[in-house]
Amino acid sequence: MAGLLFSVATGCSVDEPTAVRPLAAERPLRSQSASEGADALTRWETLGDDSLWKHVEASGGVVDVGLRQPGQAAGLRRGRVLVNAAHRAAGRGAIAAIPGTEVLSVDTLLPIVTLRLRDRAALARLRKLPHVEYVEPGFFTPVNGRNFSFAELASGCGTGGYAGPRDEYYVAPYDLVPWNYRRMKIDSAWAWASGRGVTVGLVDTGVDSDQPQFNEYFATGWSSGRTFEKFATDRSTDTRIWHDDCGHGTRMASVVGAPRNGGGTLGVAWGANLVAVRVDNDVILNQVAATREGIRLAATKARIVTLAFGTWAHYSSIAQELEYWYFNTDRIMLAAAGTYPCFDWLKPVSFPGTLQTVWTVAAFDETGGLACNSGRGHDVDFAAFTNQPVHGLWRDAPTYTYTGISGSSGATAVMAGLAALYLERNPGASRDRVQAALTAAASPTGWRSPYYGYGVPDAVCLMGVLCAAWVEGPTLIQASGNYTWTIRHSGGSGPFTYQWDTGSTSNSISRYVSVYPGMSEYLFTLTATVRDAQSGRTFTMQVPVVVRDPYGCPTCA
Repeated sequence: MAGLLFSVATGCSVDEPTAVRPLAAERPLRSQSASEGADALTRWETLGDDSLWKHVEASGGVVDVGLRQPGQAAGLRRGRVLVNAAHRAAGRGAIAAIPGTEVLSVDTLLPIVTLRLRDRAALARLRKLPHVEYVEPGFFTPVNGRNFSFAELASGCGTGGYAGPRDEYYVAPYDLVPWNYRRMKIDSAWAWASGRGVTVGLVDTGVDSDQPQFNEYFATGWSSGRTFEKFATDRSTDTRIWHDDCGHGTRMASVVGAPRNGGGTLGVAWGANLVAVRVDNDVILNQVAATREGIRLAATKARIVTLAFGTWAHYSSIAQELEYWYFNTDRIMLAAAGTYPCFDWLKPVSFPGTLQTVWTVAAFDETGGLACNSGRGHDVDFAAFTNQPVHGLWRDAPTYTYTGISGSSGATAVMAGLAALYLERNPGASRDRVQAALTAAASPTGWRSPYYGYGVPDAVCLMGVLCAAWVEGPTLIQASGNYTWTIRHSGGSGPFTYQWDTGSTSNSISRYVSVYPGMSEYLFTLTATVRDAQSGRTFTMQVPVVVRDPYGCPTCA
């Protein structure tokens, strides 16, 4: 921060000083304490064999089993695998000896085995083995009467036109800038970055193979020279294995990186590379192993990974996957806070947004506050404006027609794009540095809200340039006394120059105000300017100040 003092000598004490604006600073994200979101989740280890078997049956008998060395609490600690090869083999041998078990796959990185169980008896015996840390259903199954699995919790599948705010504009013929980009100054930040050289991974429902903006036109126009890789882990029988029939993954790709080529609505980071991994193609029943593998695949190829899915149960195998990448790499994992019907009273954050290894994102709407359908709570780290027009499935939204995306899913995609913009401008930045920059650029709180974290980042502030300025000082004074006004600003690296309405650029300046007899009050306007020499950005502020009639001040001479 920097400031310039401007002193005015007039009369009595300040009557109504303006409040000092709280400033964002570099702060840690949420603590490791328990959260209301995590408390609301079903924990499979707390269920009895009968209850757990009902969920396993719904998963077709498929379970994921976490291995550990006998006597240890866990097979993974702070990203370090604690189960050696001998104990993994011993654990698999003990499992194979249980009647009614069939090994489907063995994870080569983490101590996890996927099985098919024939009956409850096999489940009961499996849970008693000293080599077993956890047993959980192999598919996302309904819990507590809900099935908020995968994208259903984060806008979900579906079609239909865009019906949100229409305050968009065009930066060039047919390049549409959605309204929320202007609210976050994303369009202004494009003067410094477009995400070029940064790769964002989307663990989702794939991408539409018929949507030209994500196929033949993806790397055209201003967005030329980038790549879009597409994969699938859900073992689909579709010959286009990464094709999106749902639409959710395609809409996420649009928010993150739709091209700037005259083809319609733009992505936040229209210069970034994308990696789409389809882990399922609907929102009804999804294999946990496919999601885990999708996270791994995306993390091997991308610096930033979006996880716009959620469930009402804690899945240890996914938690371990995210823990591994968090502690062993500098990957940035962004999770959706959850999307609900607006009439739901409680909207706690869903899994995996409850984990400490991800940054959880809530949604703001056009009113400037939390969207009624957004998850919220202490688990949320940031928020972003969403409910915007996007490219959807080609069959539903051909050229220059759009579908919409809202809720925490769209907000997560916006945040991924912002992180990509920052990393282009700061290519060597660590995850902690990205986190600190997003936090410092966020508003409206300047502190951590218990509902939406640090708020919505200002994209221009995120670029490290002068992005905001204001004047601190009184707006109502008496006719005598000494008063000080101070220029405050955020962002930028300077050197800075300051100027008041006299034209002076000195470090301080005084001005005397006269009040004429018989006048009820006197009004003058302070004009202050700050300029960042490096970026050339300038802010000019005008502050009206009222000087009261000297006869209204009993102690004045």
